[in-house]
Amino acid sequence: MRERVVASIKRGEVVILPLEHSYVYACDAFSLAAINRLHQLRNDPEGVAAQVIIGKVETLAGLAQGLTPAVQDLTREFWPGMLTLKLPQNQSLNWDLGDGGALNEFAVRVPNQRETLEVLNETGPLAIASATFAGGVPVILAPASSEMESFDIGELTAGPLSTVVAVAGENLTIVRVGAVTFEELKKVVSAIELASE
Repeated sequence: MRERVVASIKRGEVVILPLEHSYVYACDAFSLAAINRLHQLRNDPEGVAAQVIIGKVETLAGLAQGLTPAVQDLTREFWPGMLTLKLPQNQSLNWDLGDGGALNEFAVRVPNQRETLEVLNETGPLAIASATFAGGVPVILAPASSEMESFDIGELTAGPLSTVVAVAGENLTIVRVGAVTFEELKKVVSAIELASE
């Protein structure tokens, strides 16, 4: 199954992969055609950026700027896992996650999902979005599809969303509290703040 999924990604196709608590559409993060297809499947409005998943922390240095000691501490403590970082992208990157490059930042994490990590280690960074229509609830059963390869490992256990931390220079702001709590983050980076309402 993994071999077919990897081959599809390398052909520029969209596949279905499991994360910790939901299935996602996934494709090569550097294939604009595949990313456009991913957004079409979800009926996303224009300007929506896909998230990115990577297989190991070391990959981040080639994608992002702003990897301060505090950011590195967070990745060491919480990756693989349910922490998403919003980081400024390297200016040398030639990609468009669906926002036309307007955001100059991207959301990234290393998932704690063995099968998907095996795929990532063969493909490199993947763009992802929940395998449902925009605004839909996360899906714990792989959607049936005759058009795309699926790494179906059965029903997943429902659970919280990832926690999202935005990085702007030395400032780290929690913009969504999910599986990783404010208290857990604060133990690692004391200066981290919750976004104001």
